[in-house]
Amino acid sequence: MFKYNNYRRNATQRSNYQFSASKYIMIKTAKANRHRTRIIRNTAYSANFIYLGLHVFYLILFIVSHLWEMVYADIAFIGVYFFCFYVLQKAKYYIYALICGNAFLAFISIATIYLGFHSGFHLIIIGLATIAFFTAYFSKVRGVKNPLIWSALSIVVYLTLYFITRFVNPVYTIPFWLETTLMVTNILICFLMLTMYLTIFLKYAFFLEKKIMNESRTDELTQINNRYALYDYLESMDNKTNLFLAIFDIDDFKMVNDTYGHVCGDYILKSIAQITIETMNDEFVCRYGGEEFIVILKNEKKNQVFQRLETLRKNIENYAFEFEGKKIHITITLGAAKYTKNINSLASWIEVADAKLYDGKQTGKNKTIL
Repeated sequence: MFKYNNYRRNATQRSNYQFSASKYIMIKTAKANRHRTRIIRNTAYSANFIYLGLHVFYLILFIVSHLWEMVYADIAFIGVYFFCFYVLQKAKYYIYALICGNAFLAFISIATIYLGFHSGFHLIIIGLATIAFFTAYFSKVRGVKNPLIWSALSIVVYLTLYFITRFVNPVYTIPFWLETTLMVTNILICFLMLTMYLTIFLKYAFFLEKKIMNESRTDELTQINNRYALYDYLESMDNKTNLFLAIFDIDDFKMVNDTYGHVCGDYILKSIAQITIETMNDEFVCRYGGEEFIVILKNEKKNQVFQRLETLRKNIENYAFEFEGKKIHITITLGAAKYTKNINSLASWIEVADAKLYDGKQTGKNKTIL
């Protein structure tokens, strides 16, 4: 197993290039915010349709059972959910959550007092507590204070309704079929709330986990693999006996930065990353740091490795780099080493290849040493 060590070449061999990631971070943040907003919008609209459909179902039951006071109350709450579509069009998602939550608590309280505890409306309060934490996470009003307050309020309402119905008879004595229908419906709604919101939250958590893993193994500038991806790639391989590690850097890259500026340096690095990916086909390529890149070649003989690396070197040498109307001639020097049993870490393997790279630098640059 490779033991990862932070390997750094001698300071005189490495440029003082420093990448500013502010613009990159802004782009990534904007994408993440759009994804979050899309989840909130889709969830809110879906939930509102479900709540509206649920109240229409209640309305039918109340009309069939001639529970006219409940009919009037339910019509009022249906109006609330139609109004919620207007709120959602204005993208006021937190206000929507407050309206829905309070509307549900009010309806649950009325329904329980009028129809009794065994109608099961109190069970929806459990689902509302879950929605409170979901809303707090996805809204701009972050933190656990508000959902905890909402949960405490839900408990108070739940217990209050329980004790009221213990000592006071409901306004209506409903038939067994209606009581059973309402209880089963409200049990299903409670579990639907829990399942739906927790599923969305879990999928988003998996999305974030995958996103973080990918970004931690992707170079911010060139958008190719970085050194951590290199470590994972080699760790995943059981047999390394036929592997070659090639390390190369850009000749006189500090001079390029000093002459043309770091923006030009960024352009050169991104271009070389793309050329390397296209030239090496399916081989593993990563930016190791600064102007250094590493390529892992597998299942090839020494002369084949040399020819492929020479092709890469010539492709970069012959590429027409042009920045702000100025043509820039770029070359690279490569050093490569085959994996042997004497190599016990990634750092030691890189040291062997880097020693060959250093020889190439000392003997004229723009060459491949294997």
